[in-house]
Amino acid sequence: MLARVPFIPGLDIERDAAHRRVWAIVLTGDEPPVAGRAPRVRRASSAASRWPVTDAVARPRALERASRLVPPGHMITVTTRRWARAWDVELEGVPGARRLVQPSYRGRAVEMLLPLLKIARHDPSATVIVLPADHGIDHEARFLRYASRAVWAVALRPDLPILIGAHPHAPVHGGWIEPGAPVEGLEELAVRAVKRFVDVASPAERRRLFEGNALTSTLIFVGRAGTLRSLAARAVPEILEALEPLEDAFDTAEESLLCDAVYECMPEADLVSLQRAPELAVLPLPDVVWRAPEREPLLLAS
Repeated sequence: MLARVPFIPGLDIERDAAHRRVWAIVLTGDEPPVAGRAPRVRRASSAASRWPVTDAVARPRALERASRLVPPGHMITVTTRRWARAWDVELEGVPGARRLVQPSYRGRAVEMLLPLLKIARHDPSATVIVLPADHGIDHEARFLRYASRAVWAVALRPDLPILIGAHPHAPVHGGWIEPGAPVEGLEELAVRAVKRFVDVASPAERRRLFEGNALTSTLIFVGRAGTLRSLAARAVPEILEALEPLEDAFDTAEESLLCDAVYECMPEADLVSLQRAPELAVLPLPDVVWRAPEREPLLLAS
């Protein structure tokens, strides 16, 4: 994805400063952080996630990027047991970084919800930024400023979960987000309601959506922890139900053993259902050309 993120007059750096109740969740998938190592091909039920991610170089930088959005100690990197040691080496260079180890990989929805439940139990009003680690970003200062504005939008509208969207590089088959009217009170921040989601589009409709600057998802979510939990309860209730027994065991000696047992029967799920939730608002990245991650790594640049 090639994105030129302009400065928005009227929004200053002070508003974008990291708040003590903002957290970041970095999703690593079931991949190592080592540049140059060939990734495994993952197959999932969704067409949006059935191709391998190849941007190993971007992953270590994603940790630093996420840490700049939140206070020290408020970044959680989610890994699987097979790659936990490899990620530990990268985390040593990030002050206050935390890690959460899954017994095995069950898809991005599970990967997102396990740390989200931990945060929500501690502070349901905390703001959470969800960032996939395979996003490579150039001109990071501008992107970080823009992501921080999504945090500011959530501060103004705590009930509103936000998905960051971008314009695809070509008319894609499905997964379109057609922005609607600006959200009241967030006009200056360019947050829009979602007019509709289009999962499958005809060739003529693809062209119309493309020429009308419709969006596709970057998989970057921003919202209050309690709001995102409620969103998951409606979008992927089976995942939340499977994870709920862990909530009383968080930060206890029993957590690890119970987590192993829970994951034995954990269904696999991606983020498609969350991306199509009707209560989501969308924050478009302006002047964007996005190359879908199933074809090549996500890239943001000035």
